Amino acid sequence: VGNLKALKGIDERNLSLQKQNLMLARRIEESTKNLSRLYEDLRETYMRTIKALAHAIDARDHYTYSHSDNVARYAEVVALAMKVDPQVLADIKDACQLHDLGKIGVQDSILSKPSALTREEFDQIKLHAVKGAQILEPLNFMPNVIDIIKHHHERWDGKGYPDGLKGEMVPLGARIMTVADSYDAMVSARPYRRIGMTKKAAVDEITKNSGAQFDPKVVDAFLKVVDRF
Repeated sequence: VGNLKALKGIDERNLSLQKQNLMLARRIEESTKNLSRLYEDLRETYMRTIKALAHAIDARDHYTYSHSDNVARYAEVVALAMKVDPQVLADIKDACQLHDLGKIGVQDSILSKPSALTREEFDQIKLHAVKGAQILEPLNFMPNVIDIIKHHHERWDGKGYPDGLKGEMVPLGARIMTVADSYDAMVSARPYRRIGMTKKAAVDEITKNSGAQFDPKVVDAFLKVVDRF
């Protein structure tokens, strides 16, 4: 009888422990969900704030107003034509929105200069890709976006900046963005050019630079979808 009572007591304690473990597991699961929601809310707040700053940088010069939006739109169409992974697509769109963030450190007189830049002035312009990456570096939840921004002025032939990366060493997102960025720059008015190039002239220029400035595969995808721009 004593053994039966002891066994019954052990069973009851085990049952009680199981219930407590279940309750603890549910609390941990709920806390994890809350933390995940908090993290996503924080991430969204960061992104909205940074994108607002990037748009303000675009808007300080009417020549570049909506430039980042245009680049993001063009890059998305090209990336979809290339059937890139959805997460890569999301990173490309974010990077396009933020790619000129580093121009906050470039003097307005250089950005809006109507005549040819001196070598020193062009060196200042070239720093914007690295500066943009450095501004975003503390946000460790977007390493791929930062990588795309840092390298969006690299060239397929290795003659770009800041690191002179060549071919597929350049992140795919950066290779796509540079085509979209160049196209929008060509068809838009600029301080040094009152009227943008025609669509045909811009397409011809990008085609001519396939295999030099631009990844040939990206150019092929661009040519298939450019009529939708």
